[in-house]
Amino acid sequence: MIELYVLVIRRRVLVPILLACTWLAVFGLVLAGLLPERRVIVIDPGHGGIDGGTSANGLLEKDVNLRMGHILRQVLEAHQYQVVMTRTDDSDVSHFVPEGTSRYRRDLKGRVRLVGRVRPITFISIHVNWHKDSWRRGAIVYYQEGEEESRLLAEAVQKELNLIQEVKRQVRSGDFYVLRNTDIPAVLIEIGFISNPEDRKLMQDEVYLTKQAEAIMAGLEAFLQEVRPTDRSPRGRR
Repeated sequence: MIELYVLVIRRRVLVPILLACTWLAVFGLVLAGLLPERRVIVIDPGHGGIDGGTSANGLLEKDVNLRMGHILRQVLEAHQYQVVMTRTDDSDVSHFVPEGTSRYRRDLKGRVRLVGRVRPITFISIHVNWHKDSWRRGAIVYYQEGEEESRLLAEAVQKELNLIQEVKRQVRSGDFYVLRNTDIPAVLIEIGFISNPEDRKLMQDEVYLTKQAEAIMAGLEAFLQEVRPTDRSPRGRR
């Protein structure tokens, strides 16, 4: 009799629990369909700290990169993207990697390590160009050679940047550590030539930098419409 009583009590307790779990599972599936797609972007303002990058007429690349990074972050966040920056001030990211190699190497590894931690849908590294021929100008988008999705992203961004600059540039393939060692579509954008007087002036113009940021976002959105990031599987690079 006691055993029967215990069994009845157990059923009275277990049934509501099972019903609640079923309801939560169904609600979770419905809610998952309603929530916006996870859209995390990593912005990487190149250089920083003791590494000033290239320079001209007292203007340092690291400062331009950081300013552009913050502007791009604001533009993306205004369009419901989640943004993580590898650095938000005048510092490098070598602290992400234990001692043992050069600061420069640890800085590069730190940027890649951050990407691995947050698992974004794309990675955008910001830099500025320099050339001995001061007439060269215009933003150029680079992608890792052999990476098809990165090339598509680069071409989409370059197309939008070309709409706002006088010189029409073409994307270029390269072999950059931060691009080679990420397993997502990734681009490195040289937003102009600091060695060119006109480009250098634009690098200090917040209105123009905002136009560039909006162009980058437009290219990103065009790419995402063409390629669904959630359908990709990691490429498993070294």
